[in-house]
Amino acid sequence: MTQEKTDLNSLVVSQETIGTEAVANALHGLVSIVKETGEVMPTGTFGELDANRKILAYLLGLRASVTLGLGKRVVASAEEIATVMGVDGQRAREYLSRLKGKYLQKGTDGWQLPVARILAACEEITKKRK
Repeated sequence: MTQEKTDLNSLVVSQETIGTEAVANALHGLVSIVKETGEVMPTGTFGELDANRKILAYLLGLRASVTLGLGKRVVASAEEIATVMGVDGQRAREYLSRLKGKYLQKGTDGWQLPVARILAACEEITKKRK
């Protein structure tokens, strides 16, 4: 293998390892993941976040659950997110629409945090907690 190819191979990362430390730091104290079901459960501190950061933390928690092999999905409906946030569905859809593009992606199954936006979401969640 040439040196150039070896250098390029250093850029290859597993989807599961992207920002695992940043994800753990961002979610610490905000959510718990149920071992038996993979369910993401907000903690009391979660309630102190603004609406946008609640959405990012919840969707990041779903990603973490899948990465840990506990959950099966990284997508959530607007209604599910509304329930977690404690707002009505219409209000949740408004918040989600504002985050679309910058952080979130909407698909046929619901809303998700794309892999490419994980680190940006971690930074957003933690920037006001420092």
